[in-house]
Amino acid sequence: MRPFFKSSLLIAAGIIGMRGMAAHAQPRTVSECAQKLTARGFNVIDKDIDDGLYEFGAIKNNQKWDVKMDQQCNVLLERIDN
Repeated sequence: MRPFFKSSLLIAAGIIGMRGMAAHAQPRTVSECAQKLTARGFNVIDKDIDDGLYEFGAIKNNQKWDVKMDQQCNVLLERIDN
């Protein structure tokens, strides 16, 4: 009886852990990613979605920036727009 209880507990813990990971990998909206840029001092003036990437035009310190993010709001490209 004891091994059954132990294995049931391990299976339940695994299922709960997998559900947490699946929820963590959910894509964020373009607006959520724009808010992250705003929190970093950017003034977002343009938003676009292209090939599954979020693209932003933004102003920071009187300079125009191009920023690309993935759907988890990780910055892939951040450069001054010349």
